[in-house]
Amino acid sequence: MMYNADQSGKNRSFTLSTLSAAIAVTTALSSAAYAAEIEEVVVTAQKRAENLQDVPIAISAFTGDSMKAMGVKNLTDLGKFTPGVEMNNDTPLQPTYSVRGIETGDFTVGSDPAVAVYVDGVYTGRGAGAEIPLADIERVEVLKGPQGTLFGRNATGGAIHIISTKPQAEDTAELNMTAGNYGRVSSDLLLNKQLSDNLYGRFTASTNRRDSFADNLANDFEVGNIDTQTYRASLLWEPTPDTEVLFRADYGIMDQGSALRSSIVPSLQAADGGTDVFGDFALDTPTIEDRDSWGTSLSIVHDFENFTFTSITAYRGFEAHLQQDEDGTADPDYKFGSANFDDQTQFSQEFRLNGASDTLKWTLGASFSREELEHTTDAYFTAGSLESFAVYEGVQAAYAGAGFTTTQLEDIAYQTRQQMIAGGLEGAAVSTFVYDLMVQSGQADQLIQSLGVPTTITASMLNREQMAAQLMAGIAPWVMADTQWDESVFNTGDYRSAAVYGDATWSLTDKLDLTVGVRYTADEKDFTLSSSYQNELPLALTGGLVDVMAPDGSVLTQIGVPTIPTGVLPASRFGIAFNNSGNPDLDESLSDSWSDLSGRIVMDYRWNDDVMTFISLADGFKAGGFNSFTVADGIDPSFDQEDVTNLEIGLKSSLFDNAVRFNASVFAYDYKNLQQLDLVGAPIPNYYLRNADAEGQGAEFEVQWAATDNLFIAGNYSYLDTEYTRYQIIESIGETEEENSRVGQPRVGTPENKFNIMAEYTWELAAGGDVSIRGDYNWTDERVGSISDPARVIPDYQLMNLRAGWNSASDQYSAALWVQNVTDEEIAGGYGGTGAAIGASPAWRFMPRMYGADFTVRF
Repeated sequence: MMYNADQSGKNRSFTLSTLSAAIAVTTALSSAAYAAEIEEVVVTAQKRAENLQDVPIAISAFTGDSMKAMGVKNLTDLGKFTPGVEMNNDTPLQPTYSVRGIETGDFTVGSDPAVAVYVDGVYTGRGAGAEIPLADIERVEVLKGPQGTLFGRNATGGAIHIISTKPQAEDTAELNMTAGNYGRVSSDLLLNKQLSDNLYGRFTASTNRRDSFADNLANDFEVGNIDTQTYRASLLWEPTPDTEVLFRADYGIMDQGSALRSSIVPSLQAADGGTDVFGDFALDTPTIEDRDSWGTSLSIVHDFENFTFTSITAYRGFEAHLQQDEDGTADPDYKFGSANFDDQTQFSQEFRLNGASDTLKWTLGASFSREELEHTTDAYFTAGSLESFAVYEGVQAAYAGAGFTTTQLEDIAYQTRQQMIAGGLEGAAVSTFVYDLMVQSGQADQLIQSLGVPTTITASMLNREQMAAQLMAGIAPWVMADTQWDESVFNTGDYRSAAVYGDATWSLTDKLDLTVGVRYTADEKDFTLSSSYQNELPLALTGGLVDVMAPDGSVLTQIGVPTIPTGVLPASRFGIAFNNSGNPDLDESLSDSWSDLSGRIVMDYRWNDDVMTFISLADGFKAGGFNSFTVADGIDPSFDQEDVTNLEIGLKSSLFDNAVRFNASVFAYDYKNLQQLDLVGAPIPNYYLRNADAEGQGAEFEVQWAATDNLFIAGNYSYLDTEYTRYQIIESIGETEEENSRVGQPRVGTPENKFNIMAEYTWELAAGGDVSIRGDYNWTDERVGSISDPARVIPDYQLMNLRAGWNSASDQYSAALWVQNVTDEEIAGGYGGTGAAIGASPAWRFMPRMYGADFTVRF
């Protein structure tokens, strides 16, 4: 029996001496005889069809059949089974893909992804358009390490290539149906038709629906449900034996609630009626995840006598609306919602030449792409939210250095807020906060001078508490009414990228190959940022005497403050979410460009027909970009390009007549100017994208074993150690090396250890057909779970999936029963987010136990 070996796996080892020992052992074992055999996996990572075992690149490849058996529906699912890769995403419209700890955690549009996602050879520029259902997919290739000399776009972390099934020279139809708990219903209809002797068509229609897996205790809208539709059509025309013209088109609709993020603050959970991250929830901002996406591509391939010409022309786009409840509660005093609106289109053109002789294989390419986008970010608050924010700021200052965790400080802030309400001090925190800002900006001096106070007395000399009490005349009723407070920022982008690249492999001997690749990239970006204060603070004065203080704290004199009701004093425009560093009207047009020469050198040696080793040195480049939310003094509006240099030694082997496959890689990289998005700054935090340096080293091991004709076992293991080696300190917002540096800390979201193991046993039935049972087990080490708070660590976890399937003798019918997360593990996917700014950190969880049945009929 042949086994599909696309489930990658690795085993633990970290030193070059261990890898050397593995080479010696595998070389000795490669000639041993065995019965069962592993099926060959063909990939096109080097722009030519090759056996996976012959490619000197670290690749995890998965076929469509394998992903179906694993229960994989999207890239996020696939990440759990891929060594060295993390795709822990709670929303498909803001995904993050991490390969060996290299990622871009920027949900804005001012930067590019560090891991490039391609669909049928076409680069998808925005994450919001990259996460697609994996239906009717031939395979997915995950390439690790810097890529660029073989692709139309450069990438520092790696590349994920989704390859859909091409039209075939046959008439077939297939219907896949799934039903499961939480109202899960999905279907895939696949139609293939030979339209003439040289024209073939294929059509796919997919739907996927599921209800929320928890109840909203506060409102009737759903959160975390799924509702998608995807349609694909392709036409393959072969006008001559040497020419292939392939047209593809796709259209997708997403209309569902966005991610379920629930509060982790105990007091807020209790106030919401006993909510829990792993139980029911209470949210007040309706969650929305809508997207209309579409794409077309035309691929022309022509074989000349000595080379092959390829042209890929593509035009893609999407419109998306993502709205989320950021605070994870239904408490109006903590209301914080956000919304992102995207309208993006991109054009790309790639030309490529491939050739091969007995001793040389080569690729030359040129590419151009242009992306145009509009992006709006909205933030929704109430005046009560601003009071909670101000209370939390005060609590953090009061308990600084006391050893409390972030969650404990958030809990203290909630209790403090309730005590202030009970004591009639609602609005006092915002009043104090606003007065401090007025003093810093000079507005307070203007105010007291308009009241006739002598110019020898400045606002900084007045009793702070008494002046804050004066402002409560207007602010207190405004806060108690939970007045709505909305803010917005608008971005546009026009990004152009052009590149030329080449890659050549010379066979120096019949065993030794040398590969050299080089790429030149030039990126130009135009970017705009527009934001204005949309709200006004209701200024009023209670009236009475206010102390004028001496530097030693004694009272020098008193001034009289008149009673002034709301509406008399000029209203003060203000911004919190998009404070713009005090600039009430921000309208910036920015332009910048970046260029780079990058490449790779690879030496591979084939010890015999079954064992190959390689060593590679590659560097990758990712263009810089722009801070999407603010432009501030002391902060460069654009940030530097990323550069990664990766050294890798690898082994690929097929042993015991291809009954065992063992692959290994040991790597180390140096990461310069990684682009890190952080919510930082005081007294009003803003999102800034800073540059930092990091390094990483690790190992990945993969083993597959066709133990018998009926039993197939596979496993993988990855080890990854990352740390910051430089962390940019933004002094203009008050950061210091002592308090804010993360040098020596690991990268967020990267577990040190991770392994998977699977086993599948198949019985041939006497009446024909077969029955199979499969189990998958994953264990992932602890990892840092929050960008803003490295102390929030997600514990290690395990996941187990089971599947039992039946295939008919004619292969016309198939059925399966499956369970995912068999033991119903309660696993947090991530902590924090923007709700942390007001003392209401939420968290999101992995899926609870899911079970269901699949049925397939083929015509």
